[in-house]
Amino acid sequence: MLLMRKIPLLAGLLAAIGLLIYNFSDTEPASKTDAGYAAQLRQARQQKDNAFRTAPTSPIPPARRAAFGGLRYFRPDAAYRVTARLSRSAGLVPLPLALTGGSADAYTRWGTAGFELNGQPQKLVLLQKQGDSQELFVPFTDPTNGRQTYAGGRYLDLPLPAPEASEIVLDFNAAYSPFCAYNHDYSCPRPPADNRLTVPVLAGEQLVPQ
Repeated sequence: MLLMRKIPLLAGLLAAIGLLIYNFSDTEPASKTDAGYAAQLRQARQQKDNAFRTAPTSPIPPARRAAFGGLRYFRPDAAYRVTARLSRSAGLVPLPLALTGGSADAYTRWGTAGFELNGQPQKLVLLQKQGDSQELFVPFTDPTNGRQTYAGGRYLDLPLPAPEASEIVLDFNAAYSPFCAYNHDYSCPRPPADNRLTVPVLAGEQLVPQ
């Protein structure tokens, strides 16, 4: 059983999608999706598809790579790019995440992000992998799981906020499925119960084509 680790090539492509978020973090989310942002997001998605099809580190099983037609995504939608209120934890409290393979991975509870989505108040726990001081990990579930999106939930990766920051941008257009969605040989973190959103997130990756 392989743990879902950030393989350099694929991690860089996932980060490229995430970095697009912060090019727009100085403004409030618009009611109409910015054309430039949407184009960059589509380009990053195409790069990820190409890597999944050709990279030796791809989670797509080798026998399926030649026929791999790319991932499915919701259309970019600025309504799913939200500015959230940051609340930092008083200390880095251990919060192990269960893995699909049966063991657990070491994370700490960094804080929470409070926001509204489709007019409904929501909150997500922000996690930090032990030993990683530069990034936050946000695994979450929502009512689309098992229908439009992977049953086990999806992930967001965020750069660590500046010490003085009181807000953080969550762009669900960058939500991605764990490697377990493509290959059951991987063991991936399960989102914690506190990270269940009550509204459907019709953004980011959809179910992988079979």
